Amino acid sequence: MSKYTLSVFNTITGRYEVVPVTEEVYRTYRRTGWSIDNNNASYYDHEIQFSQLIGGDDGNYENFHEFVSDADAVSNEAIDAIYKDLLYKAMDSLTADEAELITALFFDGKTERQYADELGVYRNAVHKKKMRILEKIKKLIEI
Repeated sequence: MSKYTLSVFNTITGRYEVVPVTEEVYRTYRRTGWSIDNNNASYYDHEIQFSQLIGGDDGNYENFHEFVSDADAVSNEAIDAIYKDLLYKAMDSLTADEAELITALFFDGKTERQYADELGVYRNAVHKKKMRILEKIKKLIEI
């Protein structure tokens, strides 16, 4: 068995497996993790830490994780939902041609060139029309 091994997730079995690898593969695979650890260590050596701040209800030292709350994720989801609703309402006010272009480019994943080829026009014409439509949508959803 190889001196170097990695624990790799097997998507077929749904389990982690230990796989023997060469030293080169091992070092390349682990390099990212080591860089993160080194960057974190360097940061903690040179920066003022959140843990040096006094606060909280009990006056104890706080750490970074206490500044992050789950409420932030919920509020972001709510804001995203509002913007989605506004976007769909704005889409309803577009002409059929405008809605078709936006659907093709942003929902169907077509490129401007592919859509232009379908219509038999220049890509630049599709790009300009897309930009006008996006400006129209922006004005419709401004809160």
